[in-house]
Amino acid sequence: MPSLAHARQAVALGSIAGIGVNRPGADVALARRVSGTDLTGVSYRVQAQHGVSTASLAAGAARAALRAANAELATVGMIVVGTSSPDVLWPSTACLVQSELKLPLVAAFDLYAAQASLLTALDVGIRYVGASTTVLLIGADSDNQLVDLPGQGRNVRGRAAAAAVLRAVNGGSGVLATVSGGSARPARPGNGDRRTLVEGVGEAVTGCLTKAGLRLDEVDLVVGDQSSPEVMQDWSRQAGLASNRLLLDPSQYGALLAAAPLTALHDGAVAGRLQDGMIVLVLECGSGPVWAAACLRWQKTRVDQW
Repeated sequence: MPSLAHARQAVALGSIAGIGVNRPGADVALARRVSGTDLTGVSYRVQAQHGVSTASLAAGAARAALRAANAELATVGMIVVGTSSPDVLWPSTACLVQSELKLPLVAAFDLYAAQASLLTALDVGIRYVGASTTVLLIGADSDNQLVDLPGQGRNVRGRAAAAAVLRAVNGGSGVLATVSGGSARPARPGNGDRRTLVEGVGEAVTGCLTKAGLRLDEVDLVVGDQSSPEVMQDWSRQAGLASNRLLLDPSQYGALLAAAPLTALHDGAVAGRLQDGMIVLVLECGSGPVWAAACLRWQKTRVDQW
C-alpha cells in the first residue's frame, strides 16, 4: 500500500544506484597476520588467496555494488569505508580497496564509529555526491578485529561487507536525510548506558525526520541496529512504533556490525519487502556512545551478491 509520505516530496541528497553484499562461509580461512616488513604493497592484504580480511570483504562487496549499479569505475570519485575492524590502521581499508579495484588516485578513507560506522560514513559520503562523481560507500567487518569493542563478547563476530553506489539524484527517491552523533560520557550505573543509547537514538530519529520533513507515522519500515536489539526495542516502545514496522533480526545480522544495514536492505529487496516509494528509516548505535540515522525513499535499486 502507498505510504502517507508519498504525498510529501522531500528533496533527496543522492540516490542509491546499487547495493552489493559479500558474505563468505565460515569455512573460508582467515588471512594470516602480517607485520609491516611483510607488506610489499598496499594491495597485499586484499588478494583472495590470502584468505578473509576486512579489506578483501570490502573489495568483493564493492565489485557487487558496481555490477548491480552498472557503474563505470572511471566515475568513482570517492571511497568511504565504515568499519570497526581494520586489518591495519594504515593504509586505510578504503585505500586497499582502491588498489584492488585498480582505481586512480581518488579520495579514499575509513571512518571508525564503532557499531554506527556505516551510517556515519553515509552521513559524510552523501555530501560529496555530484553530477559526475560517484561515491562508493562500504560497511565491512571481520573477525580480525584489532581491538574488542567495550561490552562485546568474543562470540559477536561476523565476516561480511556490504556496499552501495551513491549517485546524483535521479528523481525524488534516494537518501533524504542523515544524522550522526555521539557523546563521551562516563559509564552510568545499572542500565544507564542503555538509557543513554535510547536517548541518543531518539535524538537522531527526531533530527533525521525533521531534516526530511517527515513524521514517524509516515515511515513504512525501520531497519534497527541489529547488534543492539534491547536498545531498539526500548526505543520502539517509547516511540509507539508497531512491531511489524521494525526490521530487527539479530540472529541473522547482529554479528555483521557495519555491514548489517546495507545487508538488511539487500535482503529486504530480494524478499520483496521493500517496495518502490517506501519510506525507510535506518538506525545504528553502539559503544562510545554513538548513534546515527538515515531516512530513505526507496527506489528500484538493483542488488547483487559477490
